[in-house]
Amino acid sequence: MLTYTYTSKGKFALVEKPKPTIKHERDAIVKVTLASICSSDLHIKHGSVPRAVEGITVGHEMVGIVEEVGSAVKNVKPGDRVMVNVETFCGECFFCKKGFVNNCTDKNGGWALGCLSSTMELINT
Repeated sequence: MLTYTYTSKGKFALVEKPKPTIKHERDAIVKVTLASICSSDLHIKHGSVPRAVEGITVGHEMVGIVEEVGSAVKNVKPGDRVMVNVETFCGECFFCKKGFVNNCTDKNGGWALGCLSSTMELINT
């Protein structure tokens, strides 16, 4: 799949990457139909996000069609059109239950570049 990838400070490129696979029962694979950059991507471009390492896929503001879901996913199914939340969250910790998903205590929670990690590379499948 073709991805818009951060390659080094100030540089991005279109890079071919393998299509993601379901790794966790709560994962979903989404075929992106429209994506955009946002200010966080601009911060990455300028080297202001230390957790943004070379090789991550950017453009996490997206909509698309669900292609595959893990066994614990109950609210969407393949074929559904969805909007992808920039924040990854567990839904079970104190902060998630209070609606503060950006503070999720899960190791991949909050604004942890979850949508940019290798398990969530969803751009242009």
